Amino acid sequence: HLLGKKSWNVYNTDNVARVRRDEEAAAAAEHAAEQRMQEADAARRLAILRGETPPPLPEAEPENDPSDKNFARQDRGRSASGFTSRKRKRAGEDDTDFEMRLVRERAEIGANVAAELAIPGGAKKGDTQIVDGRGHIDLIGPPPETGKEKNAEYEREKAKKQREMEDQYTMRFSNAAGRDGIAAGDPWYTKSDSRSRTGIEAPTKNVWGTDDPRRKARETQRMASNDPLAMMRRGAQKIREIEKERRQENEQRERELKELRREERRREKRRRKNRREEEDE
Repeated sequence: HLLGKKSWNVYNTDNVARVRRDEEAAAAAEHAAEQRMQEADAARRLAILRGETPPPLPEAEPENDPSDKNFARQDRGRSASGFTSRKRKRAGEDDTDFEMRLVRERAEIGANVAAELAIPGGAKKGDTQIVDGRGHIDLIGPPPETGKEKNAEYEREKAKKQREMEDQYTMRFSNAAGRDGIAAGDPWYTKSDSRSRTGIEAPTKNVWGTDDPRRKARETQRMASNDPLAMMRRGAQKIREIEKERRQENEQRERELKELRREERRREKRRRKNRREEEDE
């Protein structure tokens, strides 16, 4: 019954927890090493696809037991840049907790580096981006700049010759009045005379050239008769007149009916009076 309380017993609770922590630390270290290997392999494949010199393979790290104290002393404080800085344990931290903390720190550093490489703005100067502004992956990348500059004067001369060649068989609005442009002044559609500003005036002479004072009035009357708005107004006026006549006819009919009813009542009253007189006699 005292065996379970011994510190060297393999089934002790502290020893079982220590073994589990060592296994988790070993699994985390193996996962980090596998991730670094995959990143290095991906970088080499990408460089080969781009036609660049592939980076050298990283040196293989010696496989050691995370629970070994010599491994803890050798790997303690190793940073992502490869330089070794001595790190110390924290208060209340054993070997397993210390190794787990180192593994987590290395994993965080690797994740930060991967995030910086994935962001287009986080790359260094001279690096080729594989992700463009629209989020598309381009393994080949844009072609390198040749550094050639065009001669502006030569380009203007070339464009001028090309336009002269096209003017021989091309029709443009700019040279509608002739091949060399409009030489007689502005085109006809830009001119405006007094008639266009004041409107078209009706002539005051007849076909024989004599003065006809009433011709202007006739022209005005003819234009008014052909005006759709005037026709609509005349139609509305005629409708109002017809409605007025109908109202007058209805009123006249009502008056006649009332007069007939009054006449009928008087006749009926007279017949009754005559009948009573006959009965009295």
